[in-house]
Order: sequence, then structure tokens, then C-alpha cells
Amino acid sequence: MKKVIALLMAVAFMFAFASITYAMPKAPAKVTINEIQKRKAPVTFDHGEHAKKFGCKECHHKWKGGNVEPEKCSKCHGLKKEGKKPKAKNAYHKKCKGCHKAMKKKGEKTGPTKCNECHKK
Repeated sequence: MKKVIALLMAVAFMFAFASITYAMPKAPAKVTINEIQKRKAPVTFDHGEHAKKFGCKECHHKWKGGNVEPEKCSKCHGLKKEGKKPKAKNAYHKKCKGCHKAMKKKGEKTGPTKCNECHKK
């Protein structure tokens, strides 16, 4: 009897986990950041790979999770600094370029750190 209850609980847990996973928004494979550039080309990157490696909240730090899609960074980070929020350009450079440089220092495989490596024409 205990084995049957344990099996039923395991099956119920698997269904609950599957339904939560299914309900979560699917991360797009590629993302192009093009709403903040004035002088440089838009930046396209492998969003799916970043989401797998680092998770969503690494970048979408205000996202509460669930089945609601996270908002674009530019929703909070505009073209100008507002209070404690850095403007979008600085937020992206700190998060993206900063992470790439830190990984490079550790000798890990990393992404671009120079302007024209991200802002390709």
C-alpha cells in the first residue's frame, strides 16, 4: 500500500512539474536589441543559449516568473538615467560586456567585448 501511495505521489508531482513547465513562456532563440541604438547597429544574440546557461532572472531581474512573459529591458531602462536605474545602454554594457569580460578573465569561453563584435553592420 505504501508503494502505491508513493508511486501515485511521484506521478502527481511529475504532472504538476510538467504543467508548470508547459505554462512558462518559451524564450525566443534569437533576440535583437534595436530600440535604444542611435549611432551603432542593433545587437542580435543567442537568447536561447543565454537563458539555458544563466536562467531568466540573471537579466530579467524584475520578472516574477510564472506564465507571464518578462518585459523588455527597455521597459525600465530608457534612453536616459532615471533615479537609480541606469540608462539602457549602460545597463546592457554592464550586464553583457561585464559578464563576458569576467568570464574571459577566468579563462572561460565567452562572448564579444569590443563594440563592433556586438554592433555588427
